[in-house]
Amino acid sequence: MRIAIIATYTHPTRRRIKEPSIMQSAVPELIAGLCPPHAEIELFNEKEQDIPLDRHWDLVFFSYLHSYYEHTKVLSTLFRQRGMVTVAGGRHAGHFADDAANYFDAVITGEPEPNVPALIQDFEKGQIQKRYSLASWGPDAIQPYRYDLIDFKNNRVRLAGIEASRGCPFRCNFCVLTGHERYRYRSIPTVIEEIRTKMTWNKNFFGAMDNVFVFLDNNLGGSPKYLRELCEALIPLKKIWGCALTFNILKDESLVRLMAQAGCRYIYTGMESLNPESIKAMNKGQNKLSEVDEVIRRTFSHGIVLSFGLIVGSDGDTNEYLEKLPEYLSDLKYFAVTFLGIVCPYPETPFFREVQSEGRLLPGTISRDYDGYTLCHRPKNLHPSEVVEHFIRLCGTLGTLPNIVRHYGAWLMRSDMPRYRSTLFFSGPEILSIRNPVKNKDRRYIAGMDPLEDWDAQQMKTLGLLPQRLS
Repeated sequence: MRIAIIATYTHPTRRRIKEPSIMQSAVPELIAGLCPPHAEIELFNEKEQDIPLDRHWDLVFFSYLHSYYEHTKVLSTLFRQRGMVTVAGGRHAGHFADDAANYFDAVITGEPEPNVPALIQDFEKGQIQKRYSLASWGPDAIQPYRYDLIDFKNNRVRLAGIEASRGCPFRCNFCVLTGHERYRYRSIPTVIEEIRTKMTWNKNFFGAMDNVFVFLDNNLGGSPKYLRELCEALIPLKKIWGCALTFNILKDESLVRLMAQAGCRYIYTGMESLNPESIKAMNKGQNKLSEVDEVIRRTFSHGIVLSFGLIVGSDGDTNEYLEKLPEYLSDLKYFAVTFLGIVCPYPETPFFREVQSEGRLLPGTISRDYDGYTLCHRPKNLHPSEVVEHFIRLCGTLGTLPNIVRHYGAWLMRSDMPRYRSTLFFSGPEILSIRNPVKNKDRRYIAGMDPLEDWDAQQMKTLGLLPQRLS
């Protein structure tokens, strides 16, 4: 049995661009770990390489985000026409299972651990079902990811990863986890044993990335007690790692120090905004902006490179705040902002229900627009065109070489911890990547105003497919 597992991707510019980076979708590696030993498996990440359209597999799993749906159902339709059986999974598929069932032979709406093996067993019997929604088996059912199937030459900076937990205890109104996925974690001995014996390391750059991995968790700090015990268990391994967690963890200096001792050299946290009114509108109470400067300096001093994401277009945003945002960041020595996006009301979130009930969704919105770089609603204090103007200006202002130089200059000598400086240097290109989404000068960044990619639009017309309209 030949199985392809594909993570699809469409670039924010709506051009066919690849964007290899350290963090990538690891869903193909997760699903591969659930396939039977006799299966011949091929993994594809479209962010790194094109999908070969002339190959044949018996079974094709697709993992995709909301904005990749149009593109993914084109691929699925082409494969189905050639006799392949296709399967959809992911948050969009789970929320829009009835729609997805029109373009895929089966839809997985539950967690992969119980549902992928069940689907494969049914497929081998010739009895595949349209829907798979078996209940979760719990976090300890998570299997090692099959990074041994990855060719790191396709993305020389990519790191292997592991899940210690799933979900998040917070309830931010714009987050796709809110109301859908409770926080839970794996046993620490299981996680440690997997790192010790089953991890595959990236051997590129003369060993600079050997023994380096990332935690793939949405929020590794969902339980400070669990994180502390995990770090204590990691210390003897002498590995280097990064993670994503919420800002509240960074306020606990003893825990941050312990993370550094355990090998943590990189943390991404969703700051989202430096505007207290915007933070309030997001129900993101764990972010206390008055503590930002102290937390940043302290984290770097312990040898951990801190990276932030910011979004514009929130209901608390104003023209005055967005105009002054570079000044606020300059006061913080331009800490590493590696993601800048436009707030997105994903359909399964409380934020979507709010703007929908208030009639603030923009007309003509399709699933392709829900990419985090396209405005899909009318903010309370800004005209849509103003949000776009600020977004384009800030991408150009923040994602510059002078800011990388300033970033290096501010933090290079802050710590002598092993691998701290090499991690700092790797963070520089991530700052430059902020400019990538605005490289298509023809884009409007307002829902309903930007066409699909040429190839997708042509294929959809030929195949008789229509975009999914969400407004």
